[in-house]
Amino acid sequence: MKKINAFHLKLIAIIAMLINHIGHTFEFEWNPPFWEFIYLVIGLLTFPIMAYLLVEGFFYSRNRWKYAGRLFLFGLLSMIPFFYLFEFYWPFFNPVNNIMFTLMFGIFMMMICEKVSQPILQAIILIAFIFVTILSDWNVFGIPLIFAFYKNHGKPEQIRKIIVSFCIAMFLLSIPENWDASGLDQVFSSLGILGVIPLLENYNGQRGYCPAWVKWGFYAFYPLHISILWLVRFLIFKY
Repeated sequence: MKKINAFHLKLIAIIAMLINHIGHTFEFEWNPPFWEFIYLVIGLLTFPIMAYLLVEGFFYSRNRWKYAGRLFLFGLLSMIPFFYLFEFYWPFFNPVNNIMFTLMFGIFMMMICEKVSQPILQAIILIAFIFVTILSDWNVFGIPLIFAFYKNHGKPEQIRKIIVSFCIAMFLLSIPENWDASGLDQVFSSLGILGVIPLLENYNGQRGYCPAWVKWGFYAFYPLHISILWLVRFLIFKY
């Protein structure tokens, strides 16, 4: 019997995200290989869960534009703190840097694909949205993962194939030039995405505990925890 509902999945996703972001926040100050491996592996649980629930929400939402609007709002609120926390060393400011924008564009992509049935046109749409979000969180993998879940919605037996395929792609694309400890962490941490398989395969399709404060709390957690982590690092290390 499947016992995991959407509330459980969201809770797992934000805990995994927090651990991953704590690791990245202080990676220039303290980043031993074992700890780096842990936060990279755990962090890979977050986006597949978000992408899967995004597709679920897309099919069951009463107003997709409002759904996208909420993501846009919290993407805007996260934009500046995300930059200062993760991209402070970049020579330019990227306005679509965080995961909320990746998810928002995922909704737009699905809305367009729903109107277009030809596979070749859907492939063109997919490529176009990959380019739009290539500088966002999860870059080349975010939109394709959303697309894969969208095309296989209602087919839970396909989850394993989708995740394994993305794991292989991430593993191959992360092979480093220098096989030092950090490089090995980057490569083998890609296996962490496999951990999402039993979670999604045991999802029962129910929303679970979802009062208004929980619904908005999951959105607000993203900009809030990023802002707090940046503030803590700034107070201690001045950047």
